[in-house]
Amino acid sequence: MGEFRLLGPVSVCDTAGGVIAPSGPKQRALLATLVLHAGQLVSVDRLVEELWGSTPPANAPNALQAHVARLRRLLPAPGHEWISTLPTGYLLAPGHASTDVARFTRLSGQGRAALPHDPGQAVQLLRRALSLWRGPALQDSRYGPLCTAEADRLEEGRLTALEALYEASLRCGRSGEITASLERLSADHPLRERFYDLLMLALYRGGRQAEALGVYERARRHLITTLGIEPGPALRARLEAILNHSPTLTPPPHPHPANSPTTTVLADPASPPGTPHRTSTPRSAGSAGSAGSAGSAGSAGWAYPAGSPPPGGCSGPAGCPEAARPPEPAGPDGLAGLDGLAGLDGLAELGGLGGVAELGGVAELGGWGGVAGSAALAGELAQLRVRIEELAREQQDLLRRVQREQAAAR
Repeated sequence: MGEFRLLGPVSVCDTAGGVIAPSGPKQRALLATLVLHAGQLVSVDRLVEELWGSTPPANAPNALQAHVARLRRLLPAPGHEWISTLPTGYLLAPGHASTDVARFTRLSGQGRAALPHDPGQAVQLLRRALSLWRGPALQDSRYGPLCTAEADRLEEGRLTALEALYEASLRCGRSGEITASLERLSADHPLRERFYDLLMLALYRGGRQAEALGVYERARRHLITTLGIEPGPALRARLEAILNHSPTLTPPPHPHPANSPTTTVLADPASPPGTPHRTSTPRSAGSAGSAGSAGSAGSAGWAYPAGSPPPGGCSGPAGCPEAARPPEPAGPDGLAGLDGLAGLDGLAELGGLGGVAELGGVAELGGWGGVAGSAALAGELAQLRVRIEELAREQQDLLRRVQREQAAAR
């Protein structure tokens, strides 16, 4: 047998590449529990609780034995007995079979270890690890405490790998390519401060400081409303760095050898098609990177079809080019590329605008390129002006609150 698969629907992949999937949910839960405790005795009582919870059938040991018998017939067994019956329970002997969980753990660990010195390699390893996910861990097999706890642990590992992937992507100078993915992740996991932190940095490096500060305000409102706490020290430090235009926000150079391996082209891990969402328990509210998670089972990154551009991969023989590409012009909903709006370059400058009178009006903006007569452009510019006014007001409020907090701290 080739591999037991738990990162998605529970199944078995044989050496020929065929997939064997137990037909019923209790069969899948039984297989998952035995695989999670491979090589260990699992008692009858624990298996009964895992399959039926607090309402087992009257003849639960006999019903469990019947499920084990059907599972034995399902697993290929030329010269190998997969499931052994012992006096007090059952034991699965994995033999030479591996698990996708073990592969994910190994690849994600290697990726996190490579992140400080070789972010391009880290991107490769982390994307390979995340590509193993085909859906929520132990999908349709979480009935009892053993599988539920393991599914939550695996989901936490997936989110940690996603955080490391996007940090590595930022170190590769790919902030513009991952902003949309981080927007989705921060929305799907609103109690997880690390995604807000990475999103703020990506926006700032893309010339969108006002929006980066708006992300902090969104995170703060959600944390106060949901948990009654302020953002943790790491997120507050990110806010302070952005307000002060700290040089630490600039990515350091990471030289790579000419033969650095290229990144496999895979789809965006933060936007799987047609995946359901659920909410999970926060991990450690108030600390960046460990504030907890929401939307854990069905969110980012189950499948990776080849042929799509990576959101943060470092492709090409150069590994991780640090030279930033010219910013692309933004539409009415974004501010990147609008170099003429110098008043949005810093929060202090925004605070002194008194609205956006100093930016001129739509008529003046419409003069760019001599296309004032275009009704469509005029409409877009009007929308842009409204958006700028909203951002200016928000940043003025944020500046006053930060000043009050700093004064109180002194």
